[in-house]
This record gives sequence, C-alpha cells and structure tokens, in this order.
Amino acid sequence: MDTHEAAYNARLAATTPRKADATDIPALSKLLTSAFVEDPVMAWGFREGGALPGALKAYFDFSLKDQCVRHDAMYVAGDMQAAAVWLPPSGLGSLSLPMWRMLILLPTLLKISGWSRMGRAMAMGEALEKHHPPEPPHWYLFFLGVTPELRGKGVGSAILEATLKRADDDGMPAYLDNSNPKNTRLYERAGFRVVTEYHARKDAPQILGMWRDARKP
Repeated sequence: MDTHEAAYNARLAATTPRKADATDIPALSKLLTSAFVEDPVMAWGFREGGALPGALKAYFDFSLKDQCVRHDAMYVAGDMQAAAVWLPPSGLGSLSLPMWRMLILLPTLLKISGWSRMGRAMAMGEALEKHHPPEPPHWYLFFLGVTPELRGKGVGSAILEATLKRADDDGMPAYLDNSNPKNTRLYERAGFRVVTEYHARKDAPQILGMWRDARKP
C-alpha cells in the first residue's frame, strides 16, 4: 500500500471512529505518547530528554484510567491511528486535582515529572484548571492525537469533525486547551476560536484556550 492510499484509508476510518474502552487503554496511551512527544508544553513540564516518552506514557495511563474511561467518550480510528478523547459536561469535575489528591498521586507524579520538574507539572495543572471556563456547560476535548506518520494528512481533522457531532447532537458548545500552536489552524477549521492565551509560569510555553459555539443538531 503506498503512502497516499494509506493516508486515504486512515482518513476514511477517522470519519467513523469507534468508542474505546478500558481494554484499549494500553494501545491508546501508546498512540498519545507518540503524538505528544514533541508537544512544547508537555516537554516543558514533564521529564526531559530520553525520559520524556516514559513520562508521557505514565501521564496518559493515569489520565485515561482515572479521568476519562468512565465517561465513555474516548474515540479511536483504524488500527489505533488516531484518537479523540472527550469529557462530557457531567465529567468536567474529573479535571480537578485538589492538593489531597495530588498527595495520593505522588508516586505517579514522580514518574511524570520527577522531583526537579514537579513544580512545573503542578503549575500546568493549576493553570489549566484556573483558565477552564466554568460556564456554560460544554464538551471538553482532552486529547486529540494522530500517529506521527499520518500527521498533516487530514486524519486529525476527520476524527475531530466526526466526534464533534456528539456535542452538536446535544446542542452544546465545546472547549479545548491547545498546547501546540501548529494545531491552531486545524481547530479553527473545525469552528474553534481562541478566547484566552496563558502560560503555566512566565518561563512556560503558551497555551491557547479555544471555544466552539453550540450548533443546532
């Protein structure tokens, strides 16, 4: 199969993604790790250098198992070539990690950031929570990832459009935190617009909060 045919098939699969469940988490975590290994915000806040992939995997393992799977809005396409992980309005409380919970999660946090970058990781979490719009109720795009060999082939746009249908069917808006400026145009084409720009700390990369108004089902 040539490159163009592979990309076409991947785009086609992304238009009809399936829901992922707990049994898919290891493969989904692996996909997201490969998709986010060059993400500037995560590279700033997590373990550095050769330790970053392991840190990303620890983060996605935790997030998918602890924050996402029970809300039944994780979508994957093809042979785990693309994924869109959402939280419904009723699941946004999963994003809150109060201090007592952070203490319980200390072993996991050490895998993600180590002692040297724990302050950065905690600043990231606090900034994301602080800037998340409390109202109106909305769907939240937690993660969107595509395997590296399919980037720029329209696969991300396809799975994003397909899964946005759930928010549209509910007649609800959607929100995301864009941690990589390279993805801004992709989100804008899907109807998102930048509503806030912030940094976890002065030395941290920029994060763009992006909002998509509700559309009639």
